[in-house]
Amino acid sequence: MTHPNHLSENPGLASYDLTGYKGNRGKNFYEEDKILQRIIDRYSADYKADHKKAMVDHLKGYGELVGGTLDELTEASHKEGKYGEVVKYDRSGNRIDQIVYSHEQKLSRKISYDYGIVNLDFHDEWKFPFTDLHRQALTYLANQNGEGGVTCPLAMTEGMIRVLQGIGTEEQKKKYLPLVAGKGSFSHFMAGQYVTERVGGSNVGANRTIATKGENGKWILNGEKWFCSNPGDLWVTTAKIEDTETVGLFLVPRIKDNGELNGHHILRKKDIIGSKGKLTVEIVYEDLEAEALGRPAHGIANLIRYVIRTSRVHVGLAASGMSRRAFMEAREYSRYRTAYGKKIQDFSAYSRELAELRILYAALVMPIFRGIDWTQKGILAEQISTPLMKYRSSSLSSQITHRAIMALGGSGIIGDYTCLPRLHNDCIINETWEGTHLIITDHALGAMNRTKIRDSYVSELKKNFDAAKKYPELEEISKLGEYLLLDWNKSIEEKPREWKETYRVDLSDQAYGALVLSEFLEQAVYDRVSGAKRSKFDSFAKGFGAFLFKTLPKTYGDYDSFRLDQEEVDEIVNW
Repeated sequence: MTHPNHLSENPGLASYDLTGYKGNRGKNFYEEDKILQRIIDRYSADYKADHKKAMVDHLKGYGELVGGTLDELTEASHKEGKYGEVVKYDRSGNRIDQIVYSHEQKLSRKISYDYGIVNLDFHDEWKFPFTDLHRQALTYLANQNGEGGVTCPLAMTEGMIRVLQGIGTEEQKKKYLPLVAGKGSFSHFMAGQYVTERVGGSNVGANRTIATKGENGKWILNGEKWFCSNPGDLWVTTAKIEDTETVGLFLVPRIKDNGELNGHHILRKKDIIGSKGKLTVEIVYEDLEAEALGRPAHGIANLIRYVIRTSRVHVGLAASGMSRRAFMEAREYSRYRTAYGKKIQDFSAYSRELAELRILYAALVMPIFRGIDWTQKGILAEQISTPLMKYRSSSLSSQITHRAIMALGGSGIIGDYTCLPRLHNDCIINETWEGTHLIITDHALGAMNRTKIRDSYVSELKKNFDAAKKYPELEEISKLGEYLLLDWNKSIEEKPREWKETYRVDLSDQAYGALVLSEFLEQAVYDRVSGAKRSKFDSFAKGFGAFLFKTLPKTYGDYDSFRLDQEEVDEIVNW
């Protein structure tokens, strides 16, 4: 270290344990992530060998970008003066209402877009299906740099692609898919979502924007949108059909076919706590030209099916990715920092904190990919797990990032020292997207109340508990999971509607606890069937059981039997 004015003799300025500390930059985030590798390996078991290898190579390549170039660009684009701005007029005084981002933000988007993390199936050189497993693994990796101004736009763009492919006309597909997904497009994740109004967020039916049938199949929209996520080249929006209570879903290009700015005014950008790399704005519609997406009478249903549902999966993946990075930061710091003569990772209390952080992020990402697999197989249990994981993953991730900040002490609150403050703020934003906890648990409860869906959920979880009970060392954990599952099912079947609505958060927590125990036990049994005498997931299941004893009132068994010994803690942390 070089010091001015001959201060090198000052003992307080000598090199110390963190002098060479660089965090996790430069690592390959895919190769570092053993849990993601396991997920990929298991869910691609039936892929052809060349397809699987190509997918893994593609993920490794993106893991290198995320841990290197994209990590640097994300940090650089999240400095004062680097955030996006609304430019109302061009140099000649023409109103353009354009969003202008920094070079670093645009380059970050371009790199991920060109790599194909949302549109690999539009790349001629990619010769295999672009599966949801592959696509969502990329999303999870991208979020290990936080929202970064990329992953909310990524979710919006994927939702746009899905809705166009699902209900778009042939003309709309031909016109707009090249813009939002084409390999040579200049629009890098610039698809948006404008639904919320001042009078109603999740209550879309209360919104006041009106759609009037125009000429040539166009619709004319007048009203306002209070939260416009990722304002850009193309967006989906909602409006009531004139003189009805029917909410339609519409497609809006920023520029009309004649080259003029479409009828909207960006009022201002939102001053929000996180997710600052991309803008959220307020907009007024004034004779805005739009196109219907699907049948107007099916507007809300199509919004939920194609757009909101996609975004909710992204919320869960975002929470998981940011939680994974939080653990990485806390663990890496502990390998350098010393206190009282030893590395802080060697203090048993600290290592136990690291172990619980790793258990908790695994308890997010593994059930999310289980739900993705259920979706592919048409298993109805997914209709509970998707809203459930949106709620629980987003709420737990804020706790995980907060605990990681505390693990770094004073260093944890310094934004130019660690990414953790930014990730924590992004997690708080992530909790509000696509339904707050009370809203999303109401949606989960709606699925729980449907007998066929609930029966599927019980069946999927119970078969894992039954399989695990055959192994004496897993029996106690299995009993806990089965108790939570059956008690939850009994409450859904027997309690009156008002009681269930009042305690829907508690019911969701209980269903989530059973889901995670089921997942970890399934992994543990899989290892045994594959020839192992025990599994690392024995410790994950046991440690998660201990977490439930601390956080869930309805927990069955002996708490002491779920406490991890130091060997189990080290196994979890160092894997």
